[in-house]
Amino acid sequence: MEFFEYRNVVIETPNSREAEAYRKLELNIAIASLDKPLQVIQCTSATPEDGKTTTSINLAAVYAEKGKKVIIVDFDLRRPKIHRAFHQVNDKGFYDYITNDVDFHDLIIHTESKIDVLMTGKHLSYPHIILGSQKASHLIEELRKEYEYIVIDTPPVLSVTDPLVVSKYVDGVVYVVAYNKTRKDEAKEGLNQLLNNNANVIGAVLANIDVRKTGGYSYYKGYHYYYGTEKDNE
Repeated sequence: MEFFEYRNVVIETPNSREAEAYRKLELNIAIASLDKPLQVIQCTSATPEDGKTTTSINLAAVYAEKGKKVIIVDFDLRRPKIHRAFHQVNDKGFYDYITNDVDFHDLIIHTESKIDVLMTGKHLSYPHIILGSQKASHLIEELRKEYEYIVIDTPPVLSVTDPLVVSKYVDGVVYVVAYNKTRKDEAKEGLNQLLNNNANVIGAVLANIDVRKTGGYSYYKGYHYYYGTEKDNE
């Protein structure tokens, strides 16, 4: 079985500048939530292959590295990828919780990296309706009781409405933009859709940039771009 290679640099190369960039992302999220803790964090992007899944798994790895109890929930029901990142078979998950009333505890995968994972399972029709259901939001509320941090990977904003639906019941949204890939107009449009939907966009990650050749921060309409790895993918 072949899997696309997603780089979890926090685990694979913990002393690298790329891993340190994700630690800075976690630190900035913590600073942004001094008054109101951000427990449920959604990762999305404007367009496909901008680096949102790589950001999700590395952010979760930083929390696990700090000894926090963390889970990644794959709410990209149309093109799930989290199972690939953790080299798992996507044979059970959210589908079973929704359609068969399986206890979500029985669907969670406990990985060696100390990151728990809830995959999508089988394909679900009408994802935007299911993600907006009380049952989906109830799942997140139940996970809040058991995890210190919940990272939710969702589809790109300009592709489907799913991430806008999910943004209604998360604490904050991390917006991922790929350097030299995401068009400026697409980045702006995706961000505007989130803001018009009253999403709490806490910051943005600039992915696909070589941190060894750059430093500091860039800004886009007041939102930080935190540098990611050189070869981040979807």
